[in-house]
Amino acid sequence: MTTVAIVPAAGLGRRMGADKALLDLGGTTAVERVAAACGDAGIDEVIVVRREGAAPLPPALAARRIVVPAGGEMADSLRAARAALGPAVAKVTVFPVDHALVGAETVLALVALLDRPGCTVAVPEFRGRRGHPVAMARAVFDGIAAPAVTLRDVVRANRPQLRALRSANPWVVADLDEPEDLRSARCALHGEPWSTVAQMFRHRSRRSYRPDPVPAAQLERLVDAARHASTSSLIQAYAVVAVREPAVKDRCARLCSDQQHVRDAPVFLAVCADLHKIALACGRHGASVQAQSLELFLQATVDAALLGQNLQLAAEAEGLGACMIGAARNHPVELAQLLGLPDHAYVVFGMTVGAPADDPVPRGRMPLSGVLHWDRYDAAAAAAALDGADASLRAWAARTNAERGGYRGRPVSATKGWTERMAAAWGADSEYLGARRTLADELRRLGFGLD
Repeated sequence: MTTVAIVPAAGLGRRMGADKALLDLGGTTAVERVAAACGDAGIDEVIVVRREGAAPLPPALAARRIVVPAGGEMADSLRAARAALGPAVAKVTVFPVDHALVGAETVLALVALLDRPGCTVAVPEFRGRRGHPVAMARAVFDGIAAPAVTLRDVVRANRPQLRALRSANPWVVADLDEPEDLRSARCALHGEPWSTVAQMFRHRSRRSYRPDPVPAAQLERLVDAARHASTSSLIQAYAVVAVREPAVKDRCARLCSDQQHVRDAPVFLAVCADLHKIALACGRHGASVQAQSLELFLQATVDAALLGQNLQLAAEAEGLGACMIGAARNHPVELAQLLGLPDHAYVVFGMTVGAPADDPVPRGRMPLSGVLHWDRYDAAAAAAALDGADASLRAWAARTNAERGGYRGRPVSATKGWTERMAAAWGADSEYLGARRTLADELRRLGFGLD
């Protein structure tokens, strides 16, 4: 007795704008990924359903059986595949090409469930939602032969015999329908195994990098994802300049407090607030951008910050390290000139990105009670949290000295807490503020009025 996987891949892909079976997913087509998952799960045969006139499948699938349905619905595809089944088939797995990121372990577990007493249908479940592939006993699948019956009808008719397999893979319920789905799938193939929230907790600024270049395609993917951040009134007032040329990076480093990791990183990203495109849009319609507005300046700056945070998180989710460079505001005019920024644009901050070569001790953060307030700001809780912030930073310093021999090659004072460091950094003798004392005037030179 054998098990057959049926791969519906006959859709036109109108919303995707392409044949979904042939979508490139990490150098492999979607249909090849599905066939490979079935093969790794021990499925005896894979039948691919294709529409009349569809493009040929990749050469690696030339030996697979292909059937052509009479209609364009999934039920038509399944009926065509059923007609091709031999009498020895005991189990059938319906594995739509839309779910190409589902792995062999899920297929194997679903088919194994059918061996349990009383189980004739097995479906994966992600956070309470049921998806695909669907494994069925042959007798159950034969119900698709009736006219107007869908796969959902077949599953519902056998609900008492259905067993759900809890899955940690969200792609059991996510279809490849829209271009955004394809971008998400491609990102998932390069991602670390952490959820977004877990990745946030794992953040550390990385200032040492291996010499490996960051591929242009990866940079494009990361910025493409980052630009989907929230944006005020859809102004999208941001831009990113990716600097890879060593000589230009060296000049950027000189303008950013001469930070060596700006030179060492394979790429330096200048994250810009950009009202230039808004000015162009206004000009098209006989209007003048109100760049003197403090509100518009803030909107553009916040937009850039949101994109930048997204960008850093996306980079870390793909195993890269990153460090934001606030010193990009030390010499905003010179940096804008170096990068060829137009009027009404400035670098809000820089970001070094690359494969990390360091492993810094996490600094931790202020106690949550100093950040999260309920209904009204709790000044007493904020004041009390400072003691925790001091203790946390002292503990970080002691651990950094003991485990790493200091921070960036130098011992760290384990007696100074967070409050003492903040007083030194932002009090009357602040070096940070001194380096940027002319920032407002320089921003005006770049086309921002700040009124």
